[in-house]
Amino acid sequence: MKLTLLGTGCPKVDHRRFGPSNLISTKKTKILVDCGSGITQRLEEIKISTATIDALFLTHLHSDHVVDLYQLIISSWHSYRVKPWIIYGPVGTKKFVKKIMHAWQDERNQRIKYELRSSIQAFNVKVKEFKNFGNIKIKDIKIQYFEVDHKPVKYAFGFNFFNKNKKLTISGDTRPCDNLMKYAQKADVLLHEVYIDEEMKKIEFSEMRSIKTIHNVKDYHTPSYIVGKIAKISRCKKLVLTHFVPTSFNEKNLKKIVKKDYGKNPIIGKDLLTIKL
Repeated sequence: MKLTLLGTGCPKVDHRRFGPSNLISTKKTKILVDCGSGITQRLEEIKISTATIDALFLTHLHSDHVVDLYQLIISSWHSYRVKPWIIYGPVGTKKFVKKIMHAWQDERNQRIKYELRSSIQAFNVKVKEFKNFGNIKIKDIKIQYFEVDHKPVKYAFGFNFFNKNKKLTISGDTRPCDNLMKYAQKADVLLHEVYIDEEMKKIEFSEMRSIKTIHNVKDYHTPSYIVGKIAKISRCKKLVLTHFVPTSFNEKNLKKIVKKDYGKNPIIGKDLLTIKL
């Protein structure tokens, strides 16, 4: 099983760090987690066709995690996808996908009618919404989903992926929460978001970004001075950091802060970094 970081950024635009998205793959299976901005370009860079993706899992419905959903679907049609899209997500995903597909319906119908491609199965989107907790199997990968705390977002999830006695945990967007540490126990790799407190303190305040703004952003993410503690409690073998807020920071300093609690250096995620489990 391999983890490829397609995008390690956040809502702020950064050409070095695209929107949040990850690929979990084996020789038999390809699963996407989230579809942030630039996902199709990143997949093309690693020579993975959108026509071959088995399923898309959404951690939550914040825009930076789903903004390229239609781009993913339409590009898969252009890449000759001949099977429906299977999307797993929180409550609200059915409504969201229905609205996205409706928004592009006229343009899509025009393309279908004029371009006369042999299949329109890429536009057959099947959505399955999560309960509070559950297990799913897609070919040779078992997936476990569980709730995390990203309030005021009502429904947010983390995931475990299992293959050949290997375990990959993805935190999704979350503040420090017991459920994440519970389900991440002894993961071979824990991919965790991080709010880099030391860098955010340097940001100048303005009418658009007040002290309250910074406080609220920090409040539903995991600060850099806590993420190492979470990794330690979870007893994960490797900690990989992603979803950096902000996207520009001192890497050596971040490693030092996290290592103090974790006991070893975290891996600083970068777009297109691949980790084999």
